[in-house]
Amino acid sequence: MGPERIDVKQAKETLETEKDAVYIDVRTEEEFGTGHPEGAINIPLGAPHPSLPRFELNPDFLDVVRASVPEHTPILVGCRAGPRAEMAANLLTQSGFPKVRWVIGGFHGMTDAMGLVVAPGWRELGFPESREAGEGIGYRSLRKKAGKD
Repeated sequence: MGPERIDVKQAKETLETEKDAVYIDVRTEEEFGTGHPEGAINIPLGAPHPSLPRFELNPDFLDVVRASVPEHTPILVGCRAGPRAEMAANLLTQSGFPKVRWVIGGFHGMTDAMGLVVAPGWRELGFPESREAGEGIGYRSLRKKAGKD
């Protein structure tokens, strides 16, 4: 069975009611730095290849998650809109994390081909956000904690 899909409102409620829950924002460090859900940590799933039309996975993703989040912690996975979060949530579930949910709508919301909002994002809903990316939050510090620097 794969990870549960939740919307942004459910993610916010989960963070308020499950005090040990962690929101992992899997966008790039640059995207994370422009704003993210308050309290989120940044562990990028990967990044677009600089010259080819493909996505390159972060080879340290699972190691950094394991070093940063205890295995039985409720994990919410978000990105810009949802697809990267779904990919990361599936990867985490397949790797043995039992309490993973992916957030459709992510930080900026998801639209259909006509530009209509399919799932509103964290920012659109006006939920608390931060630009903090320091110790224990930003990818550089979490990567260092995992012994990857």
